[in-house]
Amino acid sequence: MKNLEVINVDDDKMVLFIHERMMKHSGFFESPKSFLDGQETLDYLLSAKTKDKQFVIFLDVNMPGIDGWDFLDLLSEHGLSESCHVFIVTSSIDAADKEKSETYDEVAGFVEKPISVDKLHELKTHPNLADFYKS
Repeated sequence: MKNLEVINVDDDKMVLFIHERMMKHSGFFESPKSFLDGQETLDYLLSAKTKDKQFVIFLDVNMPGIDGWDFLDLLSEHGLSESCHVFIVTSSIDAADKEKSETYDEVAGFVEKPISVDKLHELKTHPNLADFYKS
């Protein structure tokens, strides 16, 4: 998994803490990075991007400033879409949000907040991620 980075984006520090712990505990990823806003995340992606690196991003949609939708638009504008697999993390799956997410190629799915160990185990078999977790 040397060419994979996992990133959590949420404006709630407690949610970020819980998600990091769940990711480490489940073996999903040993050292996920966490950011409190979309701009900080975008700046990081632009600086860390390499030809072979892939990013799995767990993205909160409802954030101040650059919200999740704006962030997705910026990924595309900056040519980062192909290297990012985004999971929308939400506490309520609104049908309108789900429909809107389907218009973004980067969005691989929805994850209910908070992320559970079971869900992370399940995501290891997701078509976008399975190759990273093959033994």
